[in-house]
Amino acid sequence: MARPQLFDRSTVLTQALNVFWRKGYDGASIQDLVDATGLNRGSLYNSFGDKDELFAEVMLVYRSLSPTKILTNASATADVSQLFQDFFQILVDRAEQDPDHKGCLMTNTAAGFYGCSESMADWVCESLDGLESLFVRLIERGQEFDDISSTTDPIKLARFLVAAAQGMNVMARTGADVSVLQDIADQTLQALNP
Repeated sequence: MARPQLFDRSTVLTQALNVFWRKGYDGASIQDLVDATGLNRGSLYNSFGDKDELFAEVMLVYRSLSPTKILTNASATADVSQLFQDFFQILVDRAEQDPDHKGCLMTNTAAGFYGCSESMADWVCESLDGLESLFVRLIERGQEFDDISSTTDPIKLARFLVAAAQGMNVMARTGADVSVLQDIADQTLQALNP
């Protein structure tokens, strides 16, 4: 008969997330994960599989914490321009509140700060495609209600916004001054003006 788990799975995943976020996939050793979670190697492997499987589960937790929640949870009547302002401000604020300059785990993985298995690469591609699709839907809605400029193709504008957000995340990782990130956010948002 299997012994019941004597730990809180979500707590362990959060602890593992912090290790991967600080050290990256390649830089995070099993011993780092053991030390952070308090689980022994056997329990870690029995509960989460190998390092790839643990990282995949951590990525799901990370996605649930994403700044995009403000966009996905918005009401259908929300001012789309304001939603994008809030989203980009969250990116600036997150960088300001992060003395370790971790940036964004997904962006770091995409940029090659971390080693990428095929499943990780797929996760990054799906995440970026999903972000672009979300932005396109919001832009189209904003254009319909004159919250956003209708002179730009929604797909092109969405791709620009995704690139700007990812660029800000990379710059946050490098320790860019918050005023620099704010300037980028402010200039990016100019593209939305009707």
